[in-house]
Amino acid sequence: MSRWKPLKRRLRFYLLRAVFGALSLLPRPVGIRAFGLLGLWAGALLRKPRELVYANLRLIFPEWDEHTRSRFARRVFRNLGRNGFDFIRLHRYSEEQIRQMTVVEGFEHLEVCYARGRGVIALGAHMGCWELLSHRVRAAGFEVAVVYRNLRDPHLDAYVASRRRRAGIETHDRDTGGRGILRSLRNGGLVGILTDQKTRVDSVRVPFLGQPAWTPLSPARLAMRTGAAVVPLVAYLGPDGRHVHRAGAEIPIQRAAKDASREVIRQLEEENTRLCNERLGELILEQPDQWVWIHPRWDE
Repeated sequence: MSRWKPLKRRLRFYLLRAVFGALSLLPRPVGIRAFGLLGLWAGALLRKPRELVYANLRLIFPEWDEHTRSRFARRVFRNLGRNGFDFIRLHRYSEEQIRQMTVVEGFEHLEVCYARGRGVIALGAHMGCWELLSHRVRAAGFEVAVVYRNLRDPHLDAYVASRRRRAGIETHDRDTGGRGILRSLRNGGLVGILTDQKTRVDSVRVPFLGQPAWTPLSPARLAMRTGAAVVPLVAYLGPDGRHVHRAGAEIPIQRAAKDASREVIRQLEEENTRLCNERLGELILEQPDQWVWIHPRWDE
């Protein structure tokens, strides 16, 4: 690594923090509108992300014509911008403000599972302002932890982690936080895991939005090992400017007998992961233009 690279990263971090800090001072209606326009401009100017969106849409919605795909892609980039504004402004919102700017649906599913005391795995997606979702769940009275992947910039990574801790949200590193995740679940907490992107962790290739995609096995394994419930949970920005946070029904996880062979356990892990993808995908497809289509989700 160049000796100047750490300095460049630090300078870039403080520059971004200053810029976003200034932009976060905009009144919320103005900021959402302005960031929506920025998202549209980004979609028009950045060729590779735009082409990736089109490629993904051709795969998942082959019946659409190019005009339909183009209009949908514009909504995707606009929504990325609009949701991005509340992400950079999140640290300015009080718990009461977060309650007022959100609508919760299906949280009774979380409450029923949480009351059992065996932990809840909230199966989430990169959709809407997903960072706000953990704050809203925490405001509803749940003990919340999130599983995250280290960001490339250590300064940005530490900053995001500190914001979560100040909100009372525990964080567990995806690669090194296995014991912490188990502890949170065994203490009866709610652990949020995003499984809608391709990663380097142990995965299986099962359908996602109807097409095979490498998907982490960890939620199914954790549920099978601890007895924790699995509930799909997504976020999207509604037409009235409030965020909708929606929980689906509990996903019925099959658990192996104590004397089950490794082959049987693996088969159950794959079947459970397939079902998790199906249930999460159903929620995504209710508001598909707020999911992050700029990811190579279906690459082999």
